[in-house]
Amino acid sequence: VRFKIISLKMIIILTQCFPPKVGGIENLIENLSLELSKIYEVLVLADQHDKNRDVEYDYIFKKNITIKRFGGIKFFRRRKKILYLKKYLETKNVTCIIGDSWKSFELCIDKLNNQSIFSICLAHGNEIISKHSDYKKRLITTLNKVSHIICNSNYTKDLVMKTGVLNQSITCIHPGAQNNINLPDETIPKITGNPIIVTLARLEKRKGHLYILSAIAKLKNQYPNILYVIAGSGRELSNLQKIVMNLKIESNVLFVGNINNNEKNFLFKKTDLMVMPTTDESDNRSIEGFGIAYIEAAFYGVPSIASNIGGTPEAVIHEETGLILSKIDDVYSVLQNLISDKTKIKKLGQNAKIRAESNYQWKNVIKNYLHIIDKIDRKN
Repeated sequence: VRFKIISLKMIIILTQCFPPKVGGIENLIENLSLELSKIYEVLVLADQHDKNRDVEYDYIFKKNITIKRFGGIKFFRRRKKILYLKKYLETKNVTCIIGDSWKSFELCIDKLNNQSIFSICLAHGNEIISKHSDYKKRLITTLNKVSHIICNSNYTKDLVMKTGVLNQSITCIHPGAQNNINLPDETIPKITGNPIIVTLARLEKRKGHLYILSAIAKLKNQYPNILYVIAGSGRELSNLQKIVMNLKIESNVLFVGNINNNEKNFLFKKTDLMVMPTTDESDNRSIEGFGIAYIEAAFYGVPSIASNIGGTPEAVIHEETGLILSKIDDVYSVLQNLISDKTKIKKLGQNAKIRAESNYQWKNVIKNYLHIIDKIDRKN
């Protein structure tokens, strides 16, 4: 049992991405905040997305963390948040500021450095890809000024360094994932099939749903009861639904929308394979920096099929915890071969579970963050 240490020392987290909004970064910032709150007083300065849902969420966690939300259009929202932060810094003993990305530091990093307040900036992938020279200049300027950069993968670390960032204080810490296996199940209707394949992701082009749907259309001849569960929401929903109709695979595909941790528990206990063959959409500033969903599946002994794009080969180890596609068009053949080899699925799943439990539980991952923060404490 870990007890919260009563301390005047505080960590402030600046974030645009925070629950109840759903996503990988939201997942990371939530768990990072909650783990840090076991040792430090934690204040989260977050964007407001849905006032009613935000209030409900903030009430649930009010004993753990203090959450202050900022609404309105982005230009004013960012400035209101930084104004609040500056006033707060005048009265509190703050150990460090953690930002979800360089954008959260852009308006305040000079102030923090003038007051000798340590800053840790997270880097995920998408936000590092620059569309134009002004964006790149702002990114490099801010990242060179923060005290420390923590990247979610070695791929993202390389991405940061290739932009021309000269900051030498840069570390790779893979995100932790939440192990929901001991939570009560919350039933999702119609989860029946054999085999059951899942993609848990925001519905975006780069997540590779289209390639899986094409494979399902072929596989249903051999496996008439195959079920492909698409969990998540996003702008590609209507397009994917049209493709399902055109391929005449309505009885083999189930859209379940965003699911909570209890529903994840129910779903992954029934899942044979997690499949998310991400594509390179870097021209549209979209890339997979790591892939927490692969690890979430791994806690249940579910292996994954992923592509060799971005940081996904660090989340899924080829021929050990799943399979990495050499090219995206191999989705059908790789799926077909793996589905027919239950022994291999079981072995890959066992390896994935061992790796997830050893390396990716937040109680272990947080030690890497604390190692960096402890150095700050000693300096202060």
